[in-house]
Order: sequence, then structure tokens, then C-alpha cells
Amino acid sequence: MTDKLRQIDSLALFRGLRDKEPLRSLCDFLRKMEAGYTIDEMISAYGHFVSVLYELRSDANLAAALWEALVDSENPFLKCKIDSILDPENSREISTLMRLTAERELDLLSEISDCTSYDFKEQMYYDGYLPDFNSSHIDFKERYMRLIENIEREGYGIYSRFLMFRIEKGEIVPVEHPDPICEEELFCYERQRGLVLKNTADFLKGKPAADVLLYGDAGTGKSSTVKAVVRKFREAGLRLVELPKSELENLSSVIVKLSKIPMKFVLFIDDVSFESNDERIGSLKSVLEGAASGGRKNMVIYCTSNRRHLIKESFADRSDEIHTSDTIAEQMSLSERFGLRVLFDKPNKDTFLEIVRKLAALKRISVDDEELCAGAERFALRGGGRSARLARQYIDSLV
Repeated sequence: MTDKLRQIDSLALFRGLRDKEPLRSLCDFLRKMEAGYTIDEMISAYGHFVSVLYELRSDANLAAALWEALVDSENPFLKCKIDSILDPENSREISTLMRLTAERELDLLSEISDCTSYDFKEQMYYDGYLPDFNSSHIDFKERYMRLIENIEREGYGIYSRFLMFRIEKGEIVPVEHPDPICEEELFCYERQRGLVLKNTADFLKGKPAADVLLYGDAGTGKSSTVKAVVRKFREAGLRLVELPKSELENLSSVIVKLSKIPMKFVLFIDDVSFESNDERIGSLKSVLEGAASGGRKNMVIYCTSNRRHLIKESFADRSDEIHTSDTIAEQMSLSERFGLRVLFDKPNKDTFLEIVRKLAALKRISVDDEELCAGAERFALRGGGRSARLARQYIDSLV
């Protein structure tokens, strides 16, 4: 066990792992063993280490917990790779020595993760109860090198484990249970969805892509379309970061943070509308304008709104006929900064019932068509009108 402690202490490129769980608790236990602490103190340290494993993973798998800690950690090797992607002309190359050191240390991590609870129990010479943990062999070198070479698609840290994020007080926070909507669950609106899909595919291929405004009636699937499109392109390295309207003042700082990550992002602003005197209008305008100068190479902005022009218009805005045209032009100027504007209008009866039928088939609901459609119409009447959202809610009520 002394050899394992020395292996951990010798880490250089991945030295930060020593201060992260599970290695931190493992080192504490190993040091107590090496220093000849009492059996009670060793048992306590061992129990704490296994407790940490169960907190990290329900299966208490040492190798898996150590791999997750490695993926979540930043290190000089990873930083060199990221810099070479973001700024290839000014970044320092990964030297042969650095690569060899990384490979050797990753092999050491594989050896450490191969330890079993039996190995530790044997060293303590104790016949009483001691908790077990699991371990499975992971080739850290092969897996981490593959991740590094494909970091633009697979991501690292939280971006490798989560698809959707949210801005909270200026910080990027993962959404642990995102909306599971996918393209196969969206029906009708094929033309609108196709425009967003093509724009997103062009963005991922490095082709010119536009910021997108999805506008129209409530409940027509604007937000669901954005989330489903991002989910479709997850394997290509696309992630969604939702920016609540209340966080618009942090828009510029969020863009700076995302620009330092070698992945592609949809910066999503849902249900946008402004009063005419809202100071945040200028911030959004300037960011949208900056797209033309290449200031956001790895992100596009997708907004949804029930209003095409985003800014609420009052009768007072039209009271002065001399300045009416200027006022209207100012209100239109924000939406016109989106290179692609896609209308989602309220479905007519035939379209609404088509959505209902397809959702019923998807959920394998066996109901007479006449009864299904009549129930859908009654549900829409109570819900305030036909929409894709009402169709989904109706089918969910039948499920």
C-alpha cells in the first residue's frame, strides 16, 4: 500500500487530483497505515474513504469515481490542448516530455483504481466488519487521450456530462434533469423546424450561421424546437445554455466564459419581450450586432418570443405622429438583428388534430379516432384554444 501512496504523491500534471475526492480520503487512509496508526484510527479512515465513494457513486466504484474526478479537473495537459484549439497561433505546443509524463501518470491512475477492498483489509489484519467497495479496470491512458483528441465533441468537466445549462447569478450551472423532448416527439411545423436544424448544422460545420428568433403564438413548440435540435446534435459537441431574461445584464460576461471553452453553444433566451424603456435592449442589440464581426465564433443566440418585434408597443408610442416612424423603426431594429426569423403560428383544426393523432400513436394510446378528436377539441376549448402544447397536455391526461 506504500507504493500506492507514493504513486499518488508523485503526480505532477494531474497533481490536483490529490486534493479531490476520492484520492483525498484514500491518501489520508494510506498515510495512517504507513505511519502505524492504531487499528481504530485506520478503521475510521478506511470507513470514511468508503463512505466518500458511496457519496460519489451509488455503486461505490473506485475506478469510476476516480475517472469522473479526472474528467472534472483542469490540469496543464488539458490547458495546453484547449489553448491550441482556441488560439493555435499563440499557444504553446504539447511537448513530447509532457505527453509522455501524462501517459505515465494516467497508467499510474489505472493501477491505483485497480485496488480492491480486499487489498486494504488484508493490510489491516482485522477480522471484524469492514465495508466493501467496487472497482473495475479502466484504461485511463487510452480513454483520456481519446477524450483529449475529441474534446471539441466530447467536452470536459461538466460539459462532458451535461447537455443543458442555466445561468444563475452570472455562473454557468448544469441542469441535472432537462426537458427530455426530442425531434421524434415534435409533429407538424416541419418547415420551421427544418430551418432551425439547417442553421444549427451549418453552425457546427463552421459555415455562416445566423442568430435565430422563433416567434409566434404561445404553445406552438418554439422552446421545444430549440431543445430538441440541441439534443439531436449532442454528439457533435453542441450544448445549450439558457439565459433567463433576468440575467441579461450578465450576457457579455457569459459570452466571455463560453468563448474559452472549445465546444459549440446555443445561448438560449426564452420568452423574450421588453418594455420600450428597458435598458437591457441595448445590451442584447450590441451582442447581436457583434456576431457580424466574428466576436462569437463558438456560439449562436436563439430567442423565442410571442412578439415578432420583442418590444411592447403602447398607444403613447404612436401619439406623436412626427416621431411615429422613428419609434416603430427603433422597435423593429432589435428583431431585425436576428439573421433568421421563424414564425410559429397557431395550428388550425386539421393541424391540431394531426398532432393529437401522432402523439397518441407515439404513446400507444388505443382510442377510437372520433372519440379522440372530440375529446381533443373539448380539451382545447377549456384550455383557451388549439396549440401543440394543448395537444401534448391532452395526450398526457389520457396516459
